[in-house]
Amino acid sequence: MSSLATGHVLPGRKWNYRILEIVQGDKTHTSTVHKAEIVPNKTSHHVPRWSFVKGASRDKAIGMENLNRECQSYVLPGVASSTCFRKLYDVVDTGTEAAVSDKYVALEWLETTLAQVKYQPCKDTYVLAEKVLSAALHSCVILESHDYVNTDYKPANILLSGIGTSQITAKVGDLGLVFPSGQRFNVQPYAMRAPEVFLGHACTKPSQVWAIAATLLCWIKPGILGVWDSPHCLINEAWSMAKIKRLFPPWRIPTPDEVEVDELKIAVEHAVNMSKEVPELLDILPLEQMMQAIEMPQGLRDILRLMMVVDPSARPSASSVLASSDFRGFQEYVSL
Repeated sequence: MSSLATGHVLPGRKWNYRILEIVQGDKTHTSTVHKAEIVPNKTSHHVPRWSFVKGASRDKAIGMENLNRECQSYVLPGVASSTCFRKLYDVVDTGTEAAVSDKYVALEWLETTLAQVKYQPCKDTYVLAEKVLSAALHSCVILESHDYVNTDYKPANILLSGIGTSQITAKVGDLGLVFPSGQRFNVQPYAMRAPEVFLGHACTKPSQVWAIAATLLCWIKPGILGVWDSPHCLINEAWSMAKIKRLFPPWRIPTPDEVEVDELKIAVEHAVNMSKEVPELLDILPLEQMMQAIEMPQGLRDILRLMMVVDPSARPSASSVLASSDFRGFQEYVSL
């Protein structure tokens, strides 16, 4: 799908949006994305300067489905008004215009993403980690109150502004993969996918909590989870499960005879073997040992340990994490 030309002014209900440039992102977008300058009307006050504009074409079914789903997510009570989600400014349907895409959304512009910020052991980083956890967990609580889950938590979808200042902002963006809890299988990015989802279960509320912790862990130690170093795409599931098994040795992966889906039979068998035999994976230490080898405050280790429980029935809810002594203690630490 082609992008809007630089300088094109997209008319919105609230404001107009002058297209400036394409935004590359992490190259997983199913829509076109641009940075735009907001052109206010005469009665506008306190107008932000920039906007993030996403467009989808009606001949691109997946992109349009995701964009429509994102719009529907903002209709859920509490989403549009919450400070933990990126603000939605406008929904623009250009079906009657000679435009490249048929539908656009104009959203709040934030300066960068967690994926673009390098983890460094210092107080500013720990403040950022608390902001990220707080925003992501609060977003979970809001979605869970409507029995929905976000299946796309990842560093690239944690949006940030004010890095290097005392006014850091962290928000959750890209709500195109928000679904009713328990209705979607084989979802979540590999590095953030919960153990139970790998084993064929639907993505539910506990799966979100795992994904948020995994997002933070993968930011702190890139590549510790997921498939960036997988030798072949056909073994991505097994490779990812083997990494979880290395980090959490007590995690029981079922035998092939205990699962019904043929692809999963193959994946679980290979995952167990890889976790014992592949040299690159043997370098992965159990979570506790791995965290001790990384410079970070004990409070952050405690939160990751609290959230990354392989048994979803024993994993705390997002609201429980926010109310925990571990999280409150970490907040107190970064506020000193």
